[in-house]
Amino acid sequence: MLNFSETPSLFVSPSHEIISFNAHFETIFNWHNPQPLQKGLSITEHQLPFDHNHYFRLFEEVMSGQKVDTSLTKQSHSNTIQYYIKGEPIYCNQGTIQGALFSFKNLPLSPPSYREIDTLTHCFESILSEAHEGVLVLDQDLTILYYNEALTKQYMYENNRLLKEGIQILDIVSEVDRAQTEFLLKLALEGKIIDREVPVNASNGQTYWFKIKIFPIKNSTNQVIGVTILSLDVSQKRKFELDLQESEIRFKNIIENTPIALAILDKNFRVIHINSAAEELLGYTCEELAGTDIRNIIFCSYFDDMGSSPLFENSDAFFTNLTSDRFISTINKAGELVTIDLTINAYKFNANKTIVLAARDVRVLLKQEEKLQKHTELFRKIAWQQSHEVRKPLANIKGITELLLDNATSSSIDLYLNYLKEATEELDTIIKNIVNQTYLTQGE
Repeated sequence: MLNFSETPSLFVSPSHEIISFNAHFETIFNWHNPQPLQKGLSITEHQLPFDHNHYFRLFEEVMSGQKVDTSLTKQSHSNTIQYYIKGEPIYCNQGTIQGALFSFKNLPLSPPSYREIDTLTHCFESILSEAHEGVLVLDQDLTILYYNEALTKQYMYENNRLLKEGIQILDIVSEVDRAQTEFLLKLALEGKIIDREVPVNASNGQTYWFKIKIFPIKNSTNQVIGVTILSLDVSQKRKFELDLQESEIRFKNIIENTPIALAILDKNFRVIHINSAAEELLGYTCEELAGTDIRNIIFCSYFDDMGSSPLFENSDAFFTNLTSDRFISTINKAGELVTIDLTINAYKFNANKTIVLAARDVRVLLKQEEKLQKHTELFRKIAWQQSHEVRKPLANIKGITELLLDNATSSSIDLYLNYLKEATEELDTIIKNIVNQTYLTQGE
């Protein structure tokens, strides 16, 4: 029955032994006693959430056969608490009193102050010991008062094995970092809070980066009595940031040195960056277009398709080489109509959707095609000259050589003519190869 009651309840025997209790009373009891509540033990041997004198007085009244319903007051550190106690005797079938049943209302549901302090101290020490940050507490003379295990695993000091309570912190800091450390600690002793990332030179010759927070410890009269240092090794984070910066610089260099006009957009088609070729094509600088919706300048039906496509939302590589209609038009800053050939690519880069537009000015393409046609005509002319004009005198030389060989009378002349014949045949083979390669280059 007690377990179903929402009211803290306790049933004790005529000799004050605990017969029964419910969970609500047990919770309150445990706030005041280190040992758990047990049946069969005397309730008077424990610290009660109310005065013992009140308990004995009420117990005597109940055991005399009376029902008790009274209110009591208890003074706390900040206010006065009023709570209510009901007591009634419990009889057996023969009419003998078996014990007293007490029920309580408005009992303080929080632990007493000394238990709270003990709990807070334990929590504080547990937090510091399990913290990822290194914790170092110094007095006003910069002597070590406390440090946690995380600090011993950091390369913050020249010799971590020297780290112990009672020594001066500046005695174990490396010579290179001593002046910086002393300067920051003096600022904290003056009441200032320092929060920054600093490089630390370790004994192994490497430089580590730490995010540190140094703040003063003050007493109740607001006087600085020490310094606390929180430190976290951010060397990997720093290295990642530097690598990312280098990657961004290399990426921007590639973009900038590409002769094709390129525009880098976010998922909402706002301009992040354009290269110099795009600036020349559109007439705007990168700073002028930063944050601008590119659709206000370039119209392309693919924009609408990309924005509504589930692939654009979910895929790691959304589109590849999405070329627009062969040519589309845009207006540059000067108000001129420019025809461009546009290619759209979308990617997922560092969890962010990024769109890359590559645009080629059709006027430039036409000039390139015209130049290519001129080169083609020149190749054809060279091939015709090689196959006709150059080979004609070569054929004459070969014919004369054959006639001389047929009518030669001297062995020495015969030898020289054979040399001449071999040379002309070799030259003929070279000319044939040049002509063939020229036609192959032109696709003929």
